[in-house]
Amino acid sequence: MDALVADTRTLLIIGPTFSGRRRLLHQLLGESSGRPILISTREPATNVRSRYQRVTDAEKCTPVVIDCITNSLGRAKDETETTKYAQDPGNLTSVGMKFSVLLEQHRNDDLTVGLTNLSPLLVYSSPSEVFQFLHVVVQQSTGNDWPVVASIDPGIHETATVEQFVPLFDRVIETRRTGDGDHEFRGRNSGDMDWKSF
Repeated sequence: MDALVADTRTLLIIGPTFSGRRRLLHQLLGESSGRPILISTREPATNVRSRYQRVTDAEKCTPVVIDCITNSLGRAKDETETTKYAQDPGNLTSVGMKFSVLLEQHRNDDLTVGLTNLSPLLVYSSPSEVFQFLHVVVQQSTGNDWPVVASIDPGIHETATVEQFVPLFDRVIETRRTGDGDHEFRGRNSGDMDWKSF
């Protein structure tokens, strides 16, 4: 795994449901030196934070979470230093504004940005709108020297939709689940296309 992500500032994980895609994303965030900022498009903040801590066994820091779900369920809560609430996954402006707030608050900090799943955004917005949103997030993050890890489920989108996000990233990793239930990954265009367990 280290060889696949060495010197990589932006990484896209492509894998279907139950392929270990989310687990790998959290694992990579946990191995990064920066404190994670998670844009959670499918789970409330408490769930995604708990998942991160289970996967990484990391007690050194609490991830900052932009929760795109709670308000859409009618369960609005007061924001805290570590949890911001966007309106819903379909409101990219709201998500972007919350990210900008955190950008200002943590401009001098060492962070790593994780976007848990692009697929829910594509349910509500066009691929071109999501591309523009992601392009801004990647630019703002790398401009602050923050790595970015994002994931997408190829099983619910046309291949062309998934592939249009690839140019935004330095490296692409694919994940799959074997017939035995194991999780495997491989790096695309890395010179080593063999599947490896993780």
